[in-house]
Amino acid sequence: MTVIIALAVAVASAAAIAGFAIVSEKRRRARRLEAERAAGERRASATRVESTRLVDEVGQLARTHVARLGAAWEADVAALDADEERLGRLEGTFGRRAEAIEDRASAIDERFGELDARVASVTAAQADLDGADETFEEMVERLAGVRRETIADQLAEDLTEAARFAARRAARALEEGAAAHAELEAKRLIDVACQRYGDALPANRLQPSVTLPKKGAARDALLADGGAMMLALGAELEVTFQQQDDDVVYLQAPDPFTREIARLAYERTVRAGKPTPQMAQAMVAKARQDLDKIANDAGRRAARILKLKGMHPEILYLVGKLLYRTSYTQNQWQHAIETAHLCGMMAQDLGMDVQVAHRSALIHDIGKVLWAETEAVGSHAVSGAAFARDRGETAEIVHPIAAHHGDEKPSTPLAHLVAAADALSGARPGARRETIESYSGRVEQVEAICADFRGIRQSYVIQGGREVRILVDPRQIDDRAAARMSEDVAHRIEDECIYPGQIKVTVIREIRSQAVAR
Repeated sequence: MTVIIALAVAVASAAAIAGFAIVSEKRRRARRLEAERAAGERRASATRVESTRLVDEVGQLARTHVARLGAAWEADVAALDADEERLGRLEGTFGRRAEAIEDRASAIDERFGELDARVASVTAAQADLDGADETFEEMVERLAGVRRETIADQLAEDLTEAARFAARRAARALEEGAAAHAELEAKRLIDVACQRYGDALPANRLQPSVTLPKKGAARDALLADGGAMMLALGAELEVTFQQQDDDVVYLQAPDPFTREIARLAYERTVRAGKPTPQMAQAMVAKARQDLDKIANDAGRRAARILKLKGMHPEILYLVGKLLYRTSYTQNQWQHAIETAHLCGMMAQDLGMDVQVAHRSALIHDIGKVLWAETEAVGSHAVSGAAFARDRGETAEIVHPIAAHHGDEKPSTPLAHLVAAADALSGARPGARRETIESYSGRVEQVEAICADFRGIRQSYVIQGGREVRILVDPRQIDDRAAARMSEDVAHRIEDECIYPGQIKVTVIREIRSQAVAR
């Protein structure tokens, strides 16, 4: 019973607590709803106030805008009234101007009519004047007996002839002045080049002979079987060994290079101890190989001396082979280098390309090797030029080679420089030598050529054989014949004589008149 009472009390307490909680929750909800309602009324009141304010502002803006538009409309109406008034004034002005323009147009039409009448009058007068001119010309031609066109043609011909004569006279004066200046300038260039180049080149002779060894096995082997060893060497090279005395054997060969091969092969054979004919081929091959190497080295050395690049190896090989050629004891390899130096100096003074001058002058005589070895058609200048052209040298380089002895007419300044440098190198003192017998023979040959010409009183060979002076009879030889004689004698000397450098031919025609006063 007590338990039941306790349980009932607990249940009642719980129910009371639950009811109290529910009541409390309802009260809280009621207070929250009241607070929200009050906040909503405040927001609604604020919204009504803001709406009223916005309506007032919009109304004020609308009234201001309407007032502004009304003022602008009134201003536009006033401007339109003013424009209408101005347009009325302009219409009046334009009307007056149009009337004035119409008046001026009428006046201009009247002036044009007057001008047309005057033009017609002038045209008629011009026609009358042309007719009068024709009549006057016909009258003058009839009185003169010559047509006007004929007189004009004759006058033009006379003026043309006078102008042509004046041009020839001016050209002759310019040519004479240029020739005199050119000669002085050429002498100056040559003098400067000779003074600048001071390399002493001694006379050089290749050895045309060999000596037999002294008595012994080597000598006996060389002379055995009638000189079979030397015959075998000669057969390999087309060289003839001619024994002149007991110890000296002279070598005759088609060219100096081949002769040098034979000499070198002979010396190698002698050093072999006991030479046999079977050794000839090997000795010749070895000597040829050695000399080819020397020639190639000499060609490249010449190019290095002159600082030339890009030259064909075959051209340099021919330059090197000039080492074994001489002209009146002057070594041709040294002559080629000297010619290049002299040509380069003169080219430098003239403002020309020095490298081109060196290149052309260095190879100007390579045809001497070809001419001797291959019997090429033409002179060594033509052969050398053709060889250089085939190996890629330009016309600027090739032409001076062909023209340095006159086989082609020199047409460029470089061609003249190469010819001058070649002559300088061969003609300068000490460059070349010859024997008294050959000099005397050449002098006699030149004098004999001069004696074949009619009208020559005397001829002299002077300047060491480098100039011929001829005195002619003025009664038999006139001035033109004297000039022609110098050319004819020079051509005969070129065709019939062999000489170093060049020979100058001077023909002198002198007239002397005398009278005695008593």
